[in-house]
Amino acid sequence: MPKILVIEDEQILAEMYKDKFEKEGFDIVMARDGKVGMEVMKKEKPALVLLDILLPNENGIEFLKKKMEDPEISSIPVIVFSNFDDPDTKKETLALGAREYLIKSNHNPKEIVAQIKKHLV
Repeated sequence: MPKILVIEDEQILAEMYKDKFEKEGFDIVMARDGKVGMEVMKKEKPALVLLDILLPNENGIEFLKKKMEDPEISSIPVIVFSNFDDPDTKKETLALGAREYLIKSNHNPKEIVAQIKKHLV
């Protein structure tokens, strides 16, 4: 069962996606901010990270920069999942190694599951 790290500060969204992903057979670990997310990622070594951009303590951009600097975790795929629809931010996250930049309001949970499965093959 692939392990997915979901870094999301909105509790209701985080729980909704956790439930959906677990029903699809994923093992889910959660973090509420980028700093804790980095600690969890180093410890758990998930198959994929679903990352929000606007987070407390350490935002998604800072998280991606730190991830790229650490050879132990730099190859773990990241899908950015945010309502922050900014072309410059999208470009920066992709340059920092994110595989996708998805806008939350444009995708339902089933579509997100499909994107995750695409990147785990």
